[in-house]
Amino acid sequence: MATTQKLRPAIKFGPGYFIKEQMEYRSWTQDELAEVMGMTIKHVNAILKDKQTITLDTAKVLAEVFDTSPQYWLNLDANYRLWLDSVPTEKEKQAELKANLYERMPIRDMITKGWIPAFANVYELYDSILDFWNTKKLDFDEWDKQITPLLARKSESFNQYKASYTYTWYHKAMMVASSYTVPKFDKKGLEELYNDLHNFTVKENGINQFLEKLNQLGVVFFVLPHLQKTYLDGAAFYYQNNPVIVYTARYKRIDNFWFTIAHEIAHILKHLDEKNTFFLDNFREEEVNDLETEANQLAAEKLKHQEIVTYLKTKINYLSTTDIENCAKHLAIHPALIIGKLAFDKTISFANQRLYNEEVLDLIDANYLVK
Repeated sequence: MATTQKLRPAIKFGPGYFIKEQMEYRSWTQDELAEVMGMTIKHVNAILKDKQTITLDTAKVLAEVFDTSPQYWLNLDANYRLWLDSVPTEKEKQAELKANLYERMPIRDMITKGWIPAFANVYELYDSILDFWNTKKLDFDEWDKQITPLLARKSESFNQYKASYTYTWYHKAMMVASSYTVPKFDKKGLEELYNDLHNFTVKENGINQFLEKLNQLGVVFFVLPHLQKTYLDGAAFYYQNNPVIVYTARYKRIDNFWFTIAHEIAHILKHLDEKNTFFLDNFREEEVNDLETEANQLAAEKLKHQEIVTYLKTKINYLSTTDIENCAKHLAIHPALIIGKLAFDKTISFANQRLYNEEVLDLIDANYLVK
């Protein structure tokens, strides 16, 4: 997106500058020029400061005085006035800069989350944004090119405007990831842990035990709230040589947490590579492609979705909480995951998702929560 500043001509000098040159050449004062031109000193002073438009009569007088054509002075004045109209006022400059920033980043949301400080003027805001992006200058054209990979994602609630917000969130996630130190990534160990994921869902403090195991295997995990209009549930990417899983807690339910974890681990084990450097996931309006489909299938497998359906098949028309709890005990899976699966399949009402679902952020240790 080109800014208007890039289209503005170089600074031009008004007629007053050239009149002063002629006066200097002749060693005239303003009083002398006023007397020669038959004008008041006030009028001449206004012309010299380019505050007074050069009329045809004035141009004729100047032409006689300085041995030029009237058109010369009329052209100088006209070009100068056109240039003045093209130069933005300070208010216009600030509005343009602010519009560029607000178009690309959810400024108020970033302030609310403490990502940038509140500001008194747009230049303070700009300095904060430069600090956030760790750069000395923002080239908006170049910045817009960086969101191109995010535009491949198809969703009714995901367009270029929101993609730029997602790019901002992703940058913040990378910044947070850089603050964690974990061992060398153990892919085989992660595969083994993945196979045992369902058992952690029923353990006391199982969430934090699982997250600790992830860290020990060289996987970074943290909770970073999504930004407005990004609709993110989770993400997977590499920071240097370690995979990173981010949970946004957009839906603060136990079933959502475990599905997000299972889905992102699938991406790490199967899909993250030089071609696919990150996955930013929205499970309500997920794009349909082979990689996301496979990640969903693997997550469903680890969370025993098919076993849940099979176990409850004969009871589905008169399902009770006792049936849910018996199924959970039989399959070693948290009952909230059973409710979540049935609600997703529309076998039961989404209102039932409140059953067995605690506020998941209350169960996650504070050291995983980004402040």
